[in-house]
Amino acid sequence: MSIFDQLKKHPITQPDSAYLAAHRFPDGNGFPPSYIDFATHLGWGKLCGLFLIYVPLGQHPDSWTVRSPWIKQAMDDFYEEMEHDPFLLEPDGYEGIEYSLIPFAMSENGEYLVWNLAHRQPNNELPIYILAARMGGIRYGAPDLYHFVEGCKNSEAIKTMLGPSYTKLPLTFEPLLLAL
Repeated sequence: MSIFDQLKKHPITQPDSAYLAAHRFPDGNGFPPSYIDFATHLGWGKLCGLFLIYVPLGQHPDSWTVRSPWIKQAMDDFYEEMEHDPFLLEPDGYEGIEYSLIPFAMSENGEYLVWNLAHRQPNNELPIYILAARMGGIRYGAPDLYHFVEGCKNSEAIKTMLGPSYTKLPLTFEPLLLAL
């Protein structure tokens, strides 16, 4: 049983399962297993009272297929405009990391959750990094979405992942309507 089974208490918005199974990243592999588990168990909604996790929903404005490319373009434009300032990569980023980041979620506080496509693990998971609000830094989050959620409910881990002002988050999932 995954941590997402504990959250399945409401009707879900089904993701585009064909897209979820067929999509391939430039490395030739698909979505990380923990994300597929999340998307198929929970669908579109707010995780831990803070994170909007985008799942494939066709061309809906909140679909991963729409939001991820839009956020990625904003990231690319930002880093180019800032001339790839190393200060913006601290504390856990490194030179060139911005090229391999794929966004998949946003917090209500303006942070983005991104996968680092350059470091896919043998179990097909992608490490998660957090871009600070206004892209003012990059922090390592967790090796996968399961560990990220576990970290969110831990008082010390949340500070490492999101910053010292954060306190542990509730283990909740709120399904959201697909309104246009």
